[in-house]
Amino acid sequence: MPKILLTGAAGGIGQVTVERLLAAHHTLIVTDASLERLQTAFPHPHPNLHLTALDVTSYAAWQAVAQNHPDIDILIQLAGIMRAGWFVDQPIEVFEAQLRINLLGLAYGCKVYGEIFKARRQGHIINMASLAGVAAIPGIAGYSATKFGVRGLSLALAEELRPYGVHVTVICPGPVRTPLILDELPKPESVFTLSAGGLLEPLDVAKAIEGAIRRRPLEITLPRSKSIAARMVSLFPPLQRWAARLLAPDAERRRQKYLQKIEKTPSAQPK
Repeated sequence: MPKILLTGAAGGIGQVTVERLLAAHHTLIVTDASLERLQTAFPHPHPNLHLTALDVTSYAAWQAVAQNHPDIDILIQLAGIMRAGWFVDQPIEVFEAQLRINLLGLAYGCKVYGEIFKARRQGHIINMASLAGVAAIPGIAGYSATKFGVRGLSLALAEELRPYGVHVTVICPGPVRTPLILDELPKPESVFTLSAGGLLEPLDVAKAIEGAIRRRPLEITLPRSKSIAARMVSLFPPLQRWAARLLAPDAERRRQKYLQKIEKTPSAQPK
């Protein structure tokens, strides 16, 4: 079975993905910003599970991980953060943090393991973008910008590495029921993340990752209904203006419903 390295493994999507890949008998090097966070997420030892701290924003840290684990077959990059708010009202450091983790850190992974895969003439990089990288979302402009970058890098890199037998897949899900979204819902500016419907579950994205491993497609978008809407807005950006106004009231009702549910059952939030 392929040997897989994951970033952001302690997040909601990461935990479910790891569980499913372990069940499929993959060997996993799972990383996150701190070893303590990983040990909390994965308290039970498993012979195919190896925990490694990785600061994705450090190129030297990426080089060290690659030196320790040069035999990786698949790189899955899930690390990411989102901070809702109007772009001009946020401190520039908020954007810089999203840029460093979501895009620059992911680019480091592509660079380090892309070189290894190219030399080996075999390998697969799976990058997590977002439908916010297909159609821009007001209220999360910084996040949306980084995910456009992830998608653009992934699509271009796929063509650069294809002659060497290396595959690149970019996955673009709609909003997922993880803290990345739930922690931002109290901010009114987050409302547009829900403008095209409710939340995906982490399992939905984990299954998409499994599909990417099997089929190695260029791009996966989900769910289907939101994907179509995002691509339409991408083709015709003026659609966004009336769509946002039309869908905002329903999105606000949906946001309030989620907030009430979180307030009643805070322990039910995915970690």
